[in-house]
Amino acid sequence: MPIYWQQTTSVDTPRHPSLSWANFKNWKFIAWNREKQVEEEIKLPESFILVAEWWSIKWRLENKGSVWSNEIYSFSKDPLTVRSWNGEILYEWMYSELKDKLRAVGLKPVKNCHYVDPEKPDELRTFCIKGAALKEWMNLFSDDNRFAAGNHLICFNKIEKGKTWAVTYTFPTFTICDELTQEQKNIQADWWAKLAAYQERVNATADEIQNEKAVQEEDTLPF
Repeated sequence: MPIYWQQTTSVDTPRHPSLSWANFKNWKFIAWNREKQVEEEIKLPESFILVAEWWSIKWRLENKGSVWSNEIYSFSKDPLTVRSWNGEILYEWMYSELKDKLRAVGLKPVKNCHYVDPEKPDELRTFCIKGAALKEWMNLFSDDNRFAAGNHLICFNKIEKGKTWAVTYTFPTFTICDELTQEQKNIQADWWAKLAAYQERVNATADEIQNEKAVQEEDTLPF
């Protein structure tokens, strides 16, 4: 089932448990501080516990501003709802049906990595990767390492520089580190349970809103 993005479309929608959402920008992970209304650098720990990694669509459109979607486990199984910053639904359905339309306007998949610093087990945070960083991440967890994140610490390695034609860019790289201790597995499991509870609440809220909207539409029918 879909997991909705940290922004909400209703005051009744529950808040995502992650404390910060950082995007890689100009050699750094940058997050928006809502209280201070400024961007600030988020320093990733040398190693972290990966709790979940989910897909979403997130970018900006010139005529719509910030664009975001619900989080999903699988592009092949879970439907997407892509919205503008004010909640307007722009695209809705399976990624396989939407991908050409999304690519045409520059909207691409983003991986949301929800993690915990072992030194700060009470804080869930998120970094978002796309492009070259996403490609490196996917390569890291391919083949024999496909399930490594479930039982290993992930280490933030270094910033690499790449170049495509005349365009130079940077991206973060990661490595698979030590196996999780039992205590760290417990932390991972506890946070996963909180994310699952959030998922259940937000999907129930979305269903309620959908049902209420359907009832309102029925009430306005001219017969």
